Amino acid sequence: MVHLHDAGYKYLFSHADLVRELLEVFAPPGLSELLDYGTLRPETGSFITPAMKKREDDVVWSIELKGQRIYLYLLLEFQASIDKGMPVRMMQYVAALYDHLVRSKTVDPADGLPPVLPIVIYNGDTRWKHSPEIFDLIQPHPAVLTEFQPKLKFWLLDEGRFSAEYLEGLQRVMAAIFRMEHTHDTEDAKRAIRYLGQAVAQSPFKQTIDRAVMQWMQYRLSRKMPGLPLPGLDDMLKGTEMLETNIDQWKAKAIAEGMRLGEQKGLQIGKLEGEARALQRLLSQRFGTIPMAIGERIAAADLAQVEAWFDAALTAPDMASVFAPTAN
Repeated sequence: MVHLHDAGYKYLFSHADLVRELLEVFAPPGLSELLDYGTLRPETGSFITPAMKKREDDVVWSIELKGQRIYLYLLLEFQASIDKGMPVRMMQYVAALYDHLVRSKTVDPADGLPPVLPIVIYNGDTRWKHSPEIFDLIQPHPAVLTEFQPKLKFWLLDEGRFSAEYLEGLQRVMAAIFRMEHTHDTEDAKRAIRYLGQAVAQSPFKQTIDRAVMQWMQYRLSRKMPGLPLPGLDDMLKGTEMLETNIDQWKAKAIAEGMRLGEQKGLQIGKLEGEARALQRLLSQRFGTIPMAIGERIAAADLAQVEAWFDAALTAPDMASVFAPTAN
């Protein structure tokens, strides 16, 4: 749970009804209606990859296909930046999963391996343009080799590709969560929060997911808006009005603080420019023309350095001594 996005989503997807929400709304077309959600269950997430690195944070669930006793393993990998090599990583994770299932005798290879649906949920600002299929990464080769090349594809959920209007039209909790991840300003955040609250209130899974979703919202807001006063969980479960009011107050305070810092920075810049001009006048009066290199050093220096040079210039025997290391 190193990455903030990973940590928050892995917490959400530790709840079966939110995994169900994800599949019902965002699974590949034609899959959701085949799944028996009553058989959804979490699986251990400790696998060893060929690089011998534990994947203890993977979120893996199993579910039965309707009418068949075949397991469908869901492997969700959360990614916040585009990784062109993701198909390679996914192949490694799926191979590690199969190895775990065989070694633990969960499945017998003689009976066949269960299907795997690898899912990447991506919430970066840049749209994902790389292929989700490993075969597309393999260099051109003679046709005779094609059948020996690996074939694996992951299902990509690029959150930013869904418009706010589309997500709000779905009226589902996972759609509201995706909507909240891509807000542009405080007003947009308030709208997304209202939608999330409404989606939870209307969800058939409200009793099992409401506290988890609101805890996730607290977690995300504390990182998206540092310093925002967050209502208690019970208050948020009753409604989001208090939170929206707090956001307005937080915005007003942030604007006021920004103006204050801007004024301070302006004064600091003004003082720096004045000190630099005073130093240049002193140097010119004592030593004559200022070389271009010295002028560039003065222009790039901070206030403390300019003041130190000014003090040195008062008694230095020549201009070079002012800027010698011992004079800094």
